[in-house]
Amino acid sequence: MEAEYKIIGGDGTEYGPTTLAELKAWIGDGRVANATQVWRSDTTNWLPAEKYTELKTELSQLNDAAASARLRSLAAAGFWARLGAYLVDHFLIGMVVFAVWSLMAGSQQWKFSFPTQIKTEAEFQAFVNQLVVLSYQTAFIYYPFFLFYDVFFNGRYGATPGKMAIGARIIKVDGRRIGYETAFLRWLASRLGEAVFFLGYLMMIFQPQKRALQDYLAGTRVVFIR
Repeated sequence: MEAEYKIIGGDGTEYGPTTLAELKAWIGDGRVANATQVWRSDTTNWLPAEKYTELKTELSQLNDAAASARLRSLAAAGFWARLGAYLVDHFLIGMVVFAVWSLMAGSQQWKFSFPTQIKTEAEFQAFVNQLVVLSYQTAFIYYPFFLFYDVFFNGRYGATPGKMAIGARIIKVDGRRIGYETAFLRWLASRLGEAVFFLGYLMMIFQPQKRALQDYLAGTRVVFIR
């Protein structure tokens, strides 16, 4: 015999008995939440709905939908706040890049020294060549670490340390978490925004949701969660 259920509604009234299918429909309608008291015919106690394993899937979907709706309603992080987060992140990345480069600079291939004086064209050209090599060396360290840093933190936590510092998080436009795949796509889109003279970032100034080029291409928003 199929078990029957009763609930104590938000108005304190007892509703039921009802079937499991109808009870799940009540969850979808918002009439039953995690803490709603539920009685089942094969038990003698009233328990919170979240204690019933047969209701966990529907309650989880309800909770996810509520969380997404809450995130969609949050205020967008604007240009200056995101610039601050950008500077914090790149300061941290720069520290790591400098530390790694310093360790490798002991080798002959990575050796770099500033000339005390430049008197001839040949000395100037040698200095320029050193700068070119230095730029390649730092890029060799910087971009792989930057990629890992950005995708790891955004994919796992929805925010880099810089965004955490300002109380912001990256979410999808429907309020869901972005995950590693979207974080990687957004990183690539950010590099595109930088390549066009940072216009990809500046466009957030002129539209209400404060979305940059990478947000449009990856389907994301940056919002304050405090």
